[in-house]
Amino acid sequence: MSSRRWLPPLLWAAFILILTSIPGSHIPVLPFRYFDKVVHLTIYGVLGWLTARAWTDGSRVSAAVLAAIVLVSCFGAFDEWHQQFIPLRSMELLDWAADTTGAAIGAILAMTAERSRVSA
Repeated sequence: MSSRRWLPPLLWAAFILILTSIPGSHIPVLPFRYFDKVVHLTIYGVLGWLTARAWTDGSRVSAAVLAAIVLVSCFGAFDEWHQQFIPLRSMELLDWAADTTGAAIGAILAMTAERSRVSA
């Protein structure tokens, strides 16, 4: 496993922290209720994908997926905790659930893509 593979998920995680550090007064009005959950699901899905890809070495894909889900879920919990210190932001359990769900979907899609690539 190359350390170079970890650059994309680390940069994406930094991007997430930058986004979630924006004060609530600077966030645009959402187009519909729970739109923020879709955003959480999407950005953490990308992080789950990138983390699973970074972790996999081609042989232990299932273990890499599980590790990616756990790691990204923990990062999501940290990010939710961190938001309580940002003006007009809050820590929400449903946001963390969306983060973890997105991580699982992204990691599973990465596993599926990796297995398809290896078997082709």
